[in-house]
Amino acid sequence: MYRRSMRALPVIAAALLVCSAVVGATGGLPASVAGAAAATVDGPADAVSPVHSGRGTPPPAALPPVVAQTGGQAARQQINVLDVPPGSVERWGIEQQYVDLGPALGLSTNATTDRLRTLAMVERVETANTTEERRERLQTALVELERQVDELDERQTTAVAAYGRGERSARELLVALVRVSIAAEELNDRRSRIEALAADTRGFDIDRGRLASIGNRLSAFTGPVRAHAQAVLQGEAAPHRFYIATGPQSVTVSTILDDTYIRESYRGDLRNGEGDAIELEVALDIVSSSYPVIWNTTREQTQVFGGGETYPVRIAHSRGDLTAFVDSNARVVYAEHQRRPLASVVADQRVQRTSAGMRVVVNQTYPGGPTQIRVVDEVTGEPVDAAISLAVETGTPRQLGPTDEDGVLWTLSPYRQYTVTVDGRGETIDVVVDPGTPPRVKAEAAQNDTGGDGDGNGTATNGTATPTPTPNGTGTPTPTSAALTHVYQR
Repeated sequence: MYRRSMRALPVIAAALLVCSAVVGATGGLPASVAGAAAATVDGPADAVSPVHSGRGTPPPAALPPVVAQTGGQAARQQINVLDVPPGSVERWGIEQQYVDLGPALGLSTNATTDRLRTLAMVERVETANTTEERRERLQTALVELERQVDELDERQTTAVAAYGRGERSARELLVALVRVSIAAEELNDRRSRIEALAADTRGFDIDRGRLASIGNRLSAFTGPVRAHAQAVLQGEAAPHRFYIATGPQSVTVSTILDDTYIRESYRGDLRNGEGDAIELEVALDIVSSSYPVIWNTTREQTQVFGGGETYPVRIAHSRGDLTAFVDSNARVVYAEHQRRPLASVVADQRVQRTSAGMRVVVNQTYPGGPTQIRVVDEVTGEPVDAAISLAVETGTPRQLGPTDEDGVLWTLSPYRQYTVTVDGRGETIDVVVDPGTPPRVKAEAAQNDTGGDGDGNGTATNGTATPTPTPNGTGTPTPTSAALTHVYQR
């Protein structure tokens, strides 16, 4: 039986808010904390045996990885991620995306059409001749909104399945995901309009939990990767590489934006959508067991948005930010949005090779995760200007770009074994790398609340919470239909 407790609450304050909607490309977190992220990798830096040039002498000591200065055991552990289950990946790829007039115009057209539908709904309600007619039109609008949210879920599932069967390209799937995101934002605006109209309608009592459920579901379709993909497709950002992996009703997308790794994952196979409301502490316990490293690190803010079948839990922590979406019936995390700055990523699954006076070190995490390629002088350790390309298994190498002033290039790790080719000082060095395994969130660990760390490796909880009223913190979103607000502090 599920054991509900508050023992996982941290030393710092955790704000628990009940809200009707969670929107925004950054997951709604304040700008001051949305970029403060870090990921760490458990295990020694030489966990992967180095490959060297065969000159008879091993290469010098490995270069130190970039380590987050957070201290404590949590600084040495990977942060769990929601991912397509192992053995269930139907198709994956990493492709450069760029502006395209066709999809860009289509995105704009879809957004305009959805907005006009919202305005038409508002006009229909406001032009009702009687209060009774107005109430009937509001009820019809609410039912229609719920139907369109269900259709949005079906649209995404259909697009993911078509990509998995090879009927859609990665670009077409990315465009479909962006369209779903744009539609979700407009439907959430429509939900807000319905709520405002209901407040001005005499004798019409609207179920705020019902509205909250709609907003919470929609927020799972609007994440940071889709927001950047939209900017690229519409020509508002430079061409960019995106990782995509799909399975049955599941999709993971990720990219590296400037100095930050961003990731979204949606597991429709885990979502039930039939559950009743649960207590906020239950949603917190599910997230704490799913993301023990995040839960045990310094957390500036923890928010639970309650209501209906979906409970988004946002955590702004010292190593990044996370929004995890909990299904109230299945009691598992079925979607997530994450951000982590590259400067604090420990990618210590390492392969290195030395040749022609250069040393190439590849520090990587897992498929779809960030990989650091570093090229330095074998003797002095000074950075080397080099061109980097990558080939998956026996495929054709693709140019990634040059190293920066530190001799470093970051990229996304493929799902299969790959070869990094470095061209510098008139020489070429090849390094073969295995992709590694994601530290996946385990649905059964979250559901059963066994006190595990998401991998079945011991407890991840500590302490007991004492509820203490605390003013709303800087940057905290204001609930639009709050029924209750709790703040826990130790």
